[in-house]
Amino acid sequence: MDTLASYDELPYDSLPLPETQPDFLAAVAKLHGFDAPDPAQARILELGCASGGNLIPLAWRCPGSECVGVELSRVQAEAGADFIRHLGLSNIRIVHGDLAALPADLGEFDYIIAHGVFSWVPPAIQRALLDVCRCHLAPHGVAYVSFNVTAGWTRLMPLRTALIERTAADLAAPERFAEARRVLADLEAEWTDPVLLKEIAYLKSAAPSYLFHEYLAEFNTPTRFAEFATQLDDHGLRYVGEAGPRHAVVELEDAWGLIPESMAGRWLDAEAALDEAHAIRFRRALIARADAPCAQPPQADALRQLAFHADLRSDDEIDLEAMGEQAFVNPAGGAYPVAHPAMKAAAMILSAAYPAALTYPELLASTKHAMTDYDAAGDFDEAAFRNALFPLVMAHGVTPSVDTMPSATEPIDRPRAHALARLQATSPGWTVSGARHVALELDAPGRILLSLLDGNRTLDELAIVLRNVLTDVGYEQTPETVQAMTHRMVWLFARQGLLTEPPGSPGPQ
Repeated sequence: MDTLASYDELPYDSLPLPETQPDFLAAVAKLHGFDAPDPAQARILELGCASGGNLIPLAWRCPGSECVGVELSRVQAEAGADFIRHLGLSNIRIVHGDLAALPADLGEFDYIIAHGVFSWVPPAIQRALLDVCRCHLAPHGVAYVSFNVTAGWTRLMPLRTALIERTAADLAAPERFAEARRVLADLEAEWTDPVLLKEIAYLKSAAPSYLFHEYLAEFNTPTRFAEFATQLDDHGLRYVGEAGPRHAVVELEDAWGLIPESMAGRWLDAEAALDEAHAIRFRRALIARADAPCAQPPQADALRQLAFHADLRSDDEIDLEAMGEQAFVNPAGGAYPVAHPAMKAAAMILSAAYPAALTYPELLASTKHAMTDYDAAGDFDEAAFRNALFPLVMAHGVTPSVDTMPSATEPIDRPRAHALARLQATSPGWTVSGARHVALELDAPGRILLSLLDGNRTLDELAIVLRNVLTDVGYEQTPETVQAMTHRMVWLFARQGLLTEPPGSPGPQ
């Protein structure tokens, strides 16, 4: 089996991708009137899984699932297999292989994930990827396929062309990346297009693997949505919906009473027009077999069937009495303006419950109760509340879910992190993933502390050990500073669902 030299030399970051987790994909499908299989008992296939930074946490959190990863880079496939052995998971395997030559006996999968593959392979492999989806999707299964979109990439292609032309193709990936960084500095001085200058500024701080594989790799072929839809049709597949964040959604006029099959053509045309109007550069498409039920544009009424979670904060004094935009921010810095008073209350309620999710009836009841406590309930309009929640869900300020998940475990006297988090923290190059499949950016002291949470030390003892470790590596801090850092970080680990229940309690240990 051949391997990809550039991916062995400069591996792509292997990260948890929140928008690929089956729990979320099932919720997105539900918004589009499509009932996907139970994520907790699903068979999951990831194509181009790298070293498993996305797939392994999914298998860990859903022991009833069966996960298979396929990766063409031998280095990354072997790293993933080694990590699985150390973790002792039995419901996942990562194989070094080519998605165009998969074994015929793999069977059907409820969820297929192909992130960062479609646009970065030749046309024959694109067709093979869609063939895999058609042949290996269960009757009601869904596949996640991301791709670059022509509408947004047209302005960026001159940058890719310049980087390719001004760097030597025969260099090893790390050396060519270094050369590309020097070219970026030259282009920044030469060019005036604000779109290109903004992208250059981003690339100067982006991961080396992103710059190389997005701008220097042999293939990066953006696709128009209409062309993608045609390819789906040619392979016996159909579009279900968009799994990425959306700040504008399709609303079809005069569609009342139409069955999904009758509006499918108009919907696809509208999606293509939306890409052009907003210069969309990246899509995360959900697709299904053509013989599966037909989906429809997302509907606010479907929110009633879902649960929701959110990790938001606001530096404003929240006004629950009047309409007026106030900014809520997630840990990644994404800002979400919220104007509806009840939705502001709901955002605070969800954030307090995180990482647990609240069902729609639970969120509705809690919001009404909060508004009453603040003498702001008035005539509570559920339809208005639902219409305020819908755009926030579509923009991913609030995340839909089909599972509520238990609340985070608060730190006990001798806190213990679960085995996955401790192994991620002690494995160079691996990212720690939270309970909601988010990547946690931990500095060296944070990773050291997380690795120490084996349930054998009190918080004060942890602070002493951490200070000694930091001193040994030349990071001198006062006892008070390290103690405050220890308490703050352990509470962060608790909020992200990294701590286990006390011995004898149910849940991963």
